[in-house]
Amino acid sequence: MSRPSWGIAVRFGAKAQMEIAAEQLSERMQERMAAREASWSKRFAEAAKQMTKSFGQAEKAAFALGEATRHAWGSLTRPMEQHGLRLSEQVIELCRSLTAEKPGNSYEQLKDFEERSAQAARSIAKIYNKYAGSIMRSAKAETSVLEDSIVALNRSVLGLSQTLDESRLKEIKAAAAGADRLLQDVDRLHLVIEELAMNRKALQELADRESGLRRELSTMSKVEGLDELNRIETQIAQKETETLALLEPLSKPLRKLDRPDIKLPSTLNRATLDGLVDNPLRALLELPLTEIDEVLHSLDRMIRRGDLMLDERRKRKAMRTIEELQAGILKRVREDYSVLQANRQEALRQLRASGLYDQWSQLRSQIEKIESEKISCMDQIGGMESQEAQQRSLVVTQKTALEKTLGRILDEKASIALSF
Repeated sequence: MSRPSWGIAVRFGAKAQMEIAAEQLSERMQERMAAREASWSKRFAEAAKQMTKSFGQAEKAAFALGEATRHAWGSLTRPMEQHGLRLSEQVIELCRSLTAEKPGNSYEQLKDFEERSAQAARSIAKIYNKYAGSIMRSAKAETSVLEDSIVALNRSVLGLSQTLDESRLKEIKAAAAGADRLLQDVDRLHLVIEELAMNRKALQELADRESGLRRELSTMSKVEGLDELNRIETQIAQKETETLALLEPLSKPLRKLDRPDIKLPSTLNRATLDGLVDNPLRALLELPLTEIDEVLHSLDRMIRRGDLMLDERRKRKAMRTIEELQAGILKRVREDYSVLQANRQEALRQLRASGLYDQWSQLRSQIEKIESEKISCMDQIGGMESQEAQQRSLVVTQKTALEKTLGRILDEKASIALSF
């Protein structure tokens, strides 16, 4: 994936400000590493040469110790002789694995060589400590020379390690890796921004389509017949709201009455009670009035006895509502609702006959579908805005850390300018 050239600019140097496009950042970091390696190549070579020389000296000392052990007849026991030979052979083997090698000039090659040399030096010291005590008296001179060579070897290993550390190439490599990660996260942020823009564009297109359809629906609704249908449906919605409001003071008492631990009268229909709790509008408008009246009668009786543990205010309000419903309000509401539904059916019949209803219904369905798509789109936008904010924060944090690292290891002022 190609990176946008507008994404990043890097400036090195307090005076001469140099800008680098995003896709060049990694390349410039590699150039810095190569320049640092070149400037330190002589010191690297000298340190590596000294370490190779130290391994050669240790190998030579180990060989001399082996020869001395073989010629020390009569002064060594069999186990002591075996210890001396093992010490000689194992040190020689470890040294030859590295003296025969010519390490490369790159930091990576030298670092690998240094790590393997350090491991070999530690193994040599361990072997020496294990076996040298057995032959110290009989081959004192050779043992002492080997010990000195091991000390010198450790110094040369430490010398190469220090030289590599002083070059600060490890830090530069880490900074280069950090630059790569920053660019990758900038790419991810750019993708999030692009996708977010596309979602916002899609939302605007949905809004424009919805606005056009609503204008068309508004124009059509003014046609005789559709206007009447809209008026009737508005009245139906108002009547439904009024009906629910009638039952609202009984909602809590009904829920208490519907609890499993409440013992209900045998004449009360459990299905009617459940309907009034779960779907009060349908129950009030469709269930038989006798069944509803039985529920109201049982509820009133239990409220008056205090079975439902209601406070006085709620208790008085509930009893007054039951009284009003039983006095005929519910019956009149149902009659009015029935008339409105009949009027609606007649209006629909006439509109279907003229063909207008199908067009009007199709427009409403399209608007409802667009509303659903808008909700889904807004949910996606909300999630992506959160993702964008998190990604921006990550990029800014990495940018700040990288600027500090570059300034420290390059001894130059470094600033990274991000734009999105």
